[in-house]
Amino acid sequence: MTKKELISLLCDAEPILWEALEKGISGAEDTHQKVARALRAAAAETADGACVSCGDALTQPSTGRPRMYCGEACKKRAYRAKRAQRED
Repeated sequence: MTKKELISLLCDAEPILWEALEKGISGAEDTHQKVARALRAAAAETADGACVSCGDALTQPSTGRPRMYCGEACKKRAYRAKRAQRED
């Protein structure tokens, strides 16, 4: 499994974990924190990362949460792809 595939898998798992958190499922909070930490670490490994959706280079902010997408279009494209995958 490549790094890009792993990041994509973690991004797919995050909304499912949010649902589990809302339902109060045991262990969901710890698992969500681990996934979020892994995503932040993967995005912050280099000063400049790559968009999870299209692979284009993006510049990480000096503070705050690392960016995963280069813009709204890629974020929406990834959301639609995840939603379509869940519906199949």
